[in-house]
Amino acid sequence: MLLLKNAQVYAPADIGKNDILVTNGIIHRIAENICEKAAAELGAEVIDLGGKRLAPGFIDQHVHVMGAGGEAGYYSRTPEVNISDLVINGITTVIGMRGTDGTSRHLESLYAKVKALDAEGISAYMATGSYEIPAETCTGSVRRDIYLMDKVLGTGEMAVSDRRSSQPTRAEIERVAADSYVAGLISGKRGFVHFHMGDGKRGLDTLMEIIDETEIPARQFIVTHVNRSAPLFEQSKEFARRGGCVDLTSGISDEEGFPGAIKPSKCVAECIKEGVPLANITMSSDANGSMALYENGVFVRLLVTKADSLPAEFRDMALRENIPLETALSFITSNAANAVGLYPKKGCVAEGSDADFVVLDEALNIDLVIAKGRLAAKNGKAILKGTFE
Repeated sequence: MLLLKNAQVYAPADIGKNDILVTNGIIHRIAENICEKAAAELGAEVIDLGGKRLAPGFIDQHVHVMGAGGEAGYYSRTPEVNISDLVINGITTVIGMRGTDGTSRHLESLYAKVKALDAEGISAYMATGSYEIPAETCTGSVRRDIYLMDKVLGTGEMAVSDRRSSQPTRAEIERVAADSYVAGLISGKRGFVHFHMGDGKRGLDTLMEIIDETEIPARQFIVTHVNRSAPLFEQSKEFARRGGCVDLTSGISDEEGFPGAIKPSKCVAECIKEGVPLANITMSSDANGSMALYENGVFVRLLVTKADSLPAEFRDMALRENIPLETALSFITSNAANAVGLYPKKGCVAEGSDADFVVLDEALNIDLVIAKGRLAAKNGKAILKGTFE
């Protein structure tokens, strides 16, 4: 048991100062005053937050948990994620993806890594398939993977409009999307399809046609890396208006060395100004992914994305762009949970939801992280660490 006293609770909406009682990793009660003495007598650990802001744990729906990369040769394969790198950045739930290298990075290995992270103390899930079509699976089909495998929530990341994609046809994309959708229906999962968007001239054209001309619901489509170029970002606004999910990548911006990319916090501010449906916007880090830069066909350097970009962009939304705190939080909590089908288990502070929290100081730096009802990080240092860290 855990009793959190005197928290300014953002659920992510501001619901005022409350106490929160946690039992067995679940939020049991939220009230203005829960008796500290009674809770202590029952064996609860009591933490007085002194009015600090408490928010849902961050959900990072695009993380290369077993590493990715490889497009500059064998040596450019990025390493696996350590759980400590996630929790110190407030991330209590991750969705694992494969990347460019779907040859040496196997789905079975991804599943094993996701199960390991879960055992070590955070909530971890995955997508089946990879960049290419036909989609590689564990059981023989996308539908069976989603239906039979507990950790598989959808399909992805499938590359489109990208020089590294398998150049899928519209019919091939429709088949994977349809199989994922039906698998979601019969399994009670979202059955999303997560698309890696390149900077090709086709952009979102094919996906727009599919949501306009087929019966597949737009909400099943998550398009990521849309802030990699101005034309793609402009098109993604219309995609969000049509009901699709637009996922900004916190780990890429011109400031971080990704040429032509737009800073995610600025993208959000622009969407607010233009009336783009905010419920259809999320943000993820693409942590442990990489991109090789070439000039005239010659390799120049390797860019690697990191988990710390997610809390950094959250702070910039609130402090640089003056976006209300509850709105800034929604993109990495409730919106993300809805996109992958985990709400209201995840992404909110409510009775019956999982006890995943981030506690923020006045400067919106991360003070405490609680995952599954257990203290995971404090004062920028990880308490939860991987087996081999």
